[in-house]
Amino acid sequence: MALSLDQTYDVIGKLSRAVTSQDICDGLTSFTGRYGLTSMITASLPAAHEHKAKAQKRHLLVSAFPPGWMDRYLAQDYAHIDPVVRRCKHDLSPFLWSESASFTRAEDSAVADRMFGEAREFNLKAGFVVPMITLDGHIVALSLGGEAAEVPPAAHGMIGMISAFAICRAIELRDREGRRRRSKLTERETECLKWAAEGKTEWEISEILKISEHTSDKHLSNARRKLGAANRAQAVANAIRWGLIS
Repeated sequence: MALSLDQTYDVIGKLSRAVTSQDICDGLTSFTGRYGLTSMITASLPAAHEHKAKAQKRHLLVSAFPPGWMDRYLAQDYAHIDPVVRRCKHDLSPFLWSESASFTRAEDSAVADRMFGEAREFNLKAGFVVPMITLDGHIVALSLGGEAAEVPPAAHGMIGMISAFAICRAIELRDREGRRRRSKLTERETECLKWAAEGKTEWEISEILKISEHTSDKHLSNARRKLGAANRAQAVANAIRWGLIS
């Protein structure tokens, strides 16, 4: 099945507009659903010493598998025996879940069988994985699952390309959320930025908010500092990019 440019633009457009994990899942599965892949997750791989669910949960970028499955997966520490994860550490080419069987360690085979059996209870009977490595050397994998995975070899590259874009968008949203939390803008600073984005001067902002011009200038200066901006325009741009104002 050929992927036309119009289809490509449509999927990438949906992903570029995504502001939540579910938006990313919906944007990607709007294409992959035709292959039976209706849900997804993307995460960086946990380190060998990370066995607690809380530590592993921090690696999740998008968690949009059926409700309850990831809680079960993390609670049972399946990441360290999962042959899909093990293959990602050795092979960065896209692959079907079924093609990871050879990466099951003999001592883990019973637990791996149990894991796949439990996954089927959540309608995750088959899947497809796209691993990639980030610029700082971390492996991130996007895993698509569903009741079937009818993915012909010709579609591997197409799904891989779109999935790579989804991974990048997920990383971007995580980074934006982290910056938003760290900024700690006050309500007044946010209000001043919103009006600055409308092109209002410090004096005009002071009149709108019923504060002194000196106070409005102070709020904007504090916002610039918190957002790591060199000037007012950059502060507004950062605030919009990080979702602090719209």
